[in-house]
Amino acid sequence: MQTAFAKLGPHFPGYFSKLAYKLWFTTHRFKRPEAENLAADRAERSIIEVNNIPVTVWSWGKGRPVLFIHGWSGRGTQAVHFLQPLIDSGCRVVSFDAPAHGETKGTRTNMLEIAEVVLALGENLGPFHGAITHSFGGMILAYATSKGFSPQCAACICPPASIDTILLNFQQSLELPATVFEAMKARLYAHYGSDLDRRASTLKNVQALSIPALIVHDKQDRDVPWQDGKAVADAWPEAEFILTRGLGHRRILRDPATVTAVADFITSR
Repeated sequence: MQTAFAKLGPHFPGYFSKLAYKLWFTTHRFKRPEAENLAADRAERSIIEVNNIPVTVWSWGKGRPVLFIHGWSGRGTQAVHFLQPLIDSGCRVVSFDAPAHGETKGTRTNMLEIAEVVLALGENLGPFHGAITHSFGGMILAYATSKGFSPQCAACICPPASIDTILLNFQQSLELPATVFEAMKARLYAHYGSDLDRRASTLKNVQALSIPALIVHDKQDRDVPWQDGKAVADAWPEAEFILTRGLGHRRILRDPATVTAVADFITSR
């Protein structure tokens, strides 16, 4: 794919920008590890229909509800390592497989569609005591709060600060030539509006939030630079920031120190 974009893209930017645009919204499903399979087996599983899409919802425990929002190409059972400490503290953990993720059907989705699921869960299962997010889930949460979602506190792990971070990551992963990348972005903004940057900006959407937050980011994160997490923490009026080392973008979700810090933050608020 990289070779095709690099060699043919500059000669056929129209065709390859259309292909890149399609890939931008395409998700990938990965096999659940055994720990997540066990968590799925003991979960209460339900379906909520949002915009005619049957969305798989998972929940564990009883008490104050805490929502887990996974990242792009993630799944709701990635909440597995947070389950026991939250349940032991009297919380009910709720997560979901976003459209085109996990057990929810589809092959393509977008931020707006996923945020609609968060808003629907807030209306049906809320109000939520807290929210925990991973990666792109942090941007989803920030956008959903601008539309009325209102947890009492939040912990965001490796959140992107803006859509530019995600676009740059996408360009680098496919090695898109500049002409193809610019044409792809033109398609994106033509469809979703020239103000997409502003509406999707995590920095802008957290500035008005008065709820306490914890931002955790790893210095060796290759997917979302740790500086993005620091910028989000600086923009969020009531946010604390923790910089970890050597965990990367995904292993951080099962790091005992991170899990403890996040669970303690959520349950102490």
